[in-house]
Amino acid sequence: MVPVEVFLPSVAQRADLWEPVAGELRRAIVTGTLAPAVHLHEPMLAQKFGVSRMPIREALARLEHEGLVRSEPRRGMFVVGMSPMAVREVYDMRILLEVHAARLAAERTTADDLDRLRAIVDQMAEAAQRDQGSELARIDLRFHRAIVVSAGHARLLAAWEPIAGIVATILEVTNTYRSDLAYIAALHQQLVDTLRTRDPDAIEAALRPQLLSGEAVMRQTLRELAESRAAGRDFPPLVAAP
Repeated sequence: MVPVEVFLPSVAQRADLWEPVAGELRRAIVTGTLAPAVHLHEPMLAQKFGVSRMPIREALARLEHEGLVRSEPRRGMFVVGMSPMAVREVYDMRILLEVHAARLAAERTTADDLDRLRAIVDQMAEAAQRDQGSELARIDLRFHRAIVVSAGHARLLAAWEPIAGIVATILEVTNTYRSDLAYIAALHQQLVDTLRTRDPDAIEAALRPQLLSGEAVMRQTLRELAESRAAGRDFPPLVAAP
C-alpha cells in the first residue's frame, strides 16, 4: 500500500472553471437562445469564454450527461434543446426522487435539519423581497437538496445530484419570468411546517402539487419565450443577482 505522503497526483484543474461555462451554456440552451442543432465549436467557445478548451470540453460533457447536447462522431457537439417532453422528464425525476426523499425526511429529520430548512426559507424570503429571482433560485435549489440530505439516504442523494444543474437553471428561468416570488418562499415555509408533523403522507401531499405546478410554469414559460422569439420581440435576459 502506497502511503498518502508519497502519493504524487498530477496537478488538478481548477474545479470551478467548467462550472460557469456549463451554467451559461445551459441557460442559453434551456431558453432557446442556442437553438437545437447548433454546432458547439470548442475553439470558438473557448475564445468567447476566455478559457482553454479543457473547461469547455468538461462543460459539454456535463451537458451531454444532462441530455441538453449530443455528440456526433467526427463532427462534435450539437444542441439538443429543452423540449416540453424533456421538461416532463426532469420533473418526473424530481417527483420520483424528491417525494421519496421528503417522505423519508419526515421520519428521520432532526431538529437541526428543520432549523436549517427554516433558515434557508428566511433567505428565500429576503431574496423575494429584493426581487432577486436568480438568487432565490439558487437558494431554492439549496432547500430541495437539504431535504434530500435530511432523508439520510446516500444513494438517493447520489441519484439526485446529476439533475441539480438543470433543476437550478429551470428554477432560474421560471423565477425570472414570475412576479410572485414571495409566494414561492411561502410555499417552501409550508413544506417546513409540514415536515414538522412527521407525517410522510402529509409532506407528499404538500410537495407533489408544488412540483407539478413548477412543471406547468416551466412549460408555459418556454412557450412564451418561443412565441416572443418567433415574433422578433425582446424578452428579459437572465441576469444573475449581484
